[in-house]
Amino acid sequence: MQDDFIAALTHEVKEEVIQNYLYERRLIEEQINYLNKLADNTVQLQERLYGHFARTYDLLCETEFINKFISLTGLKEAPCKEKTGTESKYKKELRLIKVHGLTGRSRFKKLLMESYRRLYTWNDKYRKDYENLEDECNAVNYNIKKFEGNHDLLTILNFLKSMDVDEIGKKHFMGDNFTPEEIGAVEKSLHFAPVRLEKFKLIPPPNLPKPKAVHDQLTSLANSIYDLR
Repeated sequence: MQDDFIAALTHEVKEEVIQNYLYERRLIEEQINYLNKLADNTVQLQERLYGHFARTYDLLCETEFINKFISLTGLKEAPCKEKTGTESKYKKELRLIKVHGLTGRSRFKKLLMESYRRLYTWNDKYRKDYENLEDECNAVNYNIKKFEGNHDLLTILNFLKSMDVDEIGKKHFMGDNFTPEEIGAVEKSLHFAPVRLEKFKLIPPPNLPKPKAVHDQLTSLANSIYDLR
C-alpha cells in the first residue's frame, strides 16, 4: 500500500515537472516569435533607410561630393552605398520632396537640406528600433540561459520514457527505443540556440548629426554641386 502511494506520488511529481517544463518552454518560444516580429519590422525600416540614403547620394551626384558629405557628417564611410545605386528599388516607396524657390539654386539647396532632414529622421527611427531589438535579444538569451539552467533535459527525457503517456505524444518528444547516443542527440535538439542580432543582417545605425548642426556645410556643398550642373 505504501509502495503504491509512493509510486503514485512520484508519478504526480514527474507530471508536474514535465508540465512546468513545457509551460516555460512555450513562454520562451513565444518570446522568440515576438523577437522575430520585431526583427521583421526593423528590417523594413532599414530598407526605407536605404531609400533615403539612395536619394541623398543621387543629389550629391559625384563621388567627390559624396565623400565630402561623409566627411562633414563625421561618418567613416558611405552607409548602404552598395544598396543605393541609381536604380535602387528602395527609393520607389519614398514620398516626393516638393520645394519652392525663386531660382534653381535656392530650390536645389532646399531639396538637399530636406532630403537630409528626412534621412536623419528615418535614421533616428531605425536606431531606436535597432537598439530595442538588441535589448530584446539580450533579454531572450538571458531567459533561455535561466530556463535551461532550471531544467535537466536528460532527466526530463527519462521522465517521459518512464511515464505512461499517449504514444504519439511520447514520440513527439523523444521517439521510441532510443540508444544513449540518440537520447543525447535529442537532448541537444531541445536546447534553444542563443539569438544573435547578426542573423537578421541589419546594419548598425549611422550616427548622423542633427540637420541644424550641418546646415551651413550642406548649403555650401549644394552650391558647389549646383555650380557644376
